[in-house]
Amino acid sequence: MEGLDVRTLALTNLLLGLFLGISSFVFARMHPSFRGFRSLGYSYFLLSFGFVLLGLRQYIADSLSIIVANFVIVFGFSLLILGILRFLKCDKHVFEKIYPVLLVVMLISFVYFTYVQNNVNARMIIASAILAGLSCYAGYKVITNENRKMFTFTRLLGFSFFCCTFILILRVYFALVGPNVENFMEAGGIHAMSLISLQFVTITSCFALTISASQQLAQKLAVQATIDSLTNIYNRRAFDEFAQKSVMRAQREQSPISIILMDIDLFKQVNDKYGHQVGDKVLQEFSARLKNSLRQYDILARYGGEEFTLLLPDTSTKTAMIIAEKLRDTIAQPVFYLEGEKQLSVTASFGVATNKGESIDWQQLISFADQALYQAKASGRNCVKLHSAEVHVMTNIEKQH
Repeated sequence: MEGLDVRTLALTNLLLGLFLGISSFVFARMHPSFRGFRSLGYSYFLLSFGFVLLGLRQYIADSLSIIVANFVIVFGFSLLILGILRFLKCDKHVFEKIYPVLLVVMLISFVYFTYVQNNVNARMIIASAILAGLSCYAGYKVITNENRKMFTFTRLLGFSFFCCTFILILRVYFALVGPNVENFMEAGGIHAMSLISLQFVTITSCFALTISASQQLAQKLAVQATIDSLTNIYNRRAFDEFAQKSVMRAQREQSPISIILMDIDLFKQVNDKYGHQVGDKVLQEFSARLKNSLRQYDILARYGGEEFTLLLPDTSTKTAMIIAEKLRDTIAQPVFYLEGEKQLSVTASFGVATNKGESIDWQQLISFADQALYQAKASGRNCVKLHSAEVHVMTNIEKQH
């Protein structure tokens, strides 16, 4: 099988392992929150080193090219699986107990079948059986991983592990039924294919985990762009996007849409008296109470500072006022207890506006709710006010003017 001899494949594994190892360490340094990449880097380096020793068979001592080389390769393959398990957040305690035992068994058996009874076939059977077992275990753990966000890419990785397992089992079979191999470097195609299968696993592991990590980073950035980090509800940018979609739907269906603007009363005094940390806790408790009191399709957001906004699709003025009054009463309850069992109470003012018609001016609706909120503040706070127009209908005649 010219061009696929063991020595050539061993040297190509060297270049591959060095490149992937450096890439993994760089990624681990840039993104330390992702576990497993440092183990991947060490595994790629160990695999490349082991294959170099393997490729130098007949040029260096057998202890290095046979015993050390195979030990390093299996050890590197074990670290590869360990890194994958860490990345996928799988339980790795069983694997951490098993692979050191397999390494010891392989080391003892290789010493025996090298110096006591020189048998190339026996060594190939032992190494292939151990690698096949490790590969099958890794494939199973990857495929059964419950994190559906990474399933697309890890499925490819699981497939590569099972392919590697199949080829290694074939190698065991041919080593059992075939003639005794005198020179490992001329062992035949199936033995070259086993090295290729290990290369395939190496490449797909780095590819799958890197792409999965990149996908998670993209999702995290998307969340950061739409979620307020303190209160864990939508921010103003996300709210405006949802509002535009809800307005378009309301226009198509000629259904009412309501908005409630809320502002925590005298919030500056809370910060001045108790400190900003307590103020942050008030904001968090405030948003949590709002979320627990809303319908599934209502859209809540922190609009800025201590001001919150609530979008109520397909909601009439009467229903919006009932919801606002319910929220006002919920917020007026004690928020939490400070040190010394001092009770901290917080109230909020609410402004409500509703729109229904062929054309809905979203910015005008916001302005109406803001005016109602101002009236609530001017009326002594801790109350709900509706914009004087109650239900604003923009007709075609109004649009012409």
